[in-house]
Amino acid sequence: GRPGTGIASQLAAVAQIIAGRGTTGAKRQVFFVSMGGFDNHDLLNTGHGNLMRQLGDALEWFDRALANLGGVDMRANVTTFTASDFGRTLTSNGDGTDHGWGGHQLVVGGVLGQRIHGTMPRLEIGGADDTSGGRIIPTTAVDQFVGTLARWLG
Repeated sequence: GRPGTGIASQLAAVAQIIAGRGTTGAKRQVFFVSMGGFDNHDLLNTGHGNLMRQLGDALEWFDRALANLGGVDMRANVTTFTASDFGRTLTSNGDGTDHGWGGHQLVVGGVLGQRIHGTMPRLEIGGADDTSGGRIIPTTAVDQFVGTLARWLG
């Protein structure tokens, strides 16, 4: 069954709308779902794992739903991605982390998913990719991967 979280409920609504695509005649649609709680200045060790579990369970359910949506496997036709306007520092502020520059995003699905984009930095405090205070400089801007999705949408 579907996980009982807010993000899973939102993805279930998206799956229903995609399943009804024949009646709307829509070829390409954009859906926005939201999940908060990741601004972990505090309680990172106790909260982050639970948030990632909720997101992972919801995405797993969504993938299974897309695999048989009205008898059609829609997984190759749907791209699901995360977006955030900031990353986190590698250094601790005592019970969490502060805002950083570089971060990662998940891209799942047939359009851009299933491969790594950009260059994975060395996650080492004081290392080659640490600019100051554990802040990693991103190698790929959010605008670049979102631009690729926007071109696909036309």
